Amino acid sequence: MEIRISKTGRTCCVCDRTFEHDEEVHSLVRATEGSLEREDYCDACWAADRASGAYSLWTLSFYDPKVADQEPPEVFSPLRRLFYEAVEQEDRVDQAKAFLAAQLLRRQKVFRLIKESDEEEGEARLYLYADRIGNRLIEVRDPRFSYPEMEAGRRRLIARLEELESPEPAGDDGNAEVDGHGHDAATE
Repeated sequence: MEIRISKTGRTCCVCDRTFEHDEEVHSLVRATEGSLEREDYCDACWAADRASGAYSLWTLSFYDPKVADQEPPEVFSPLRRLFYEAVEQEDRVDQAKAFLAAQLLRRQKVFRLIKESDEEEGEARLYLYADRIGNRLIEVRDPRFSYPEMEAGRRRLIARLEELESPEPAGDDGNAEVDGHGHDAATE
């Protein structure tokens, strides 16, 4: 038997509706006549009895590259998103948060340092970075942050990263507890 499984189909094999980006798709593989056949179902057409006799089954999120390419690259990186939010702010603690995020992105080789100002312009030292993913040039200021400002920036950076990496889904009233599978814990 030759094992070749096609990639996810673009449409449901029952209703022929085109899948949308990030839609949950139910897939299974059946062994038929010496080959493996893949079937992809939308949530509305999926029923547990369809899995009967399946060789393998799984659930995935449909990825549409046309939609994903339209989103800015920082959507895929919480740290980059945080940096771009903070770099435009006037508050010194937010500027410290942007400075720290830029340093972390530089260590991850997402940002490349192009130039560090030799002379100090006023009270701020300037850093010019190239964002390798977004193909942008970014100017980051270091206005001689104090230790308390840097510590407050670090705390805000960590808190915001936690928010971006694991957003809390809200229930109907915004107070319902939801488990990791999207189920309301109070009703289980």
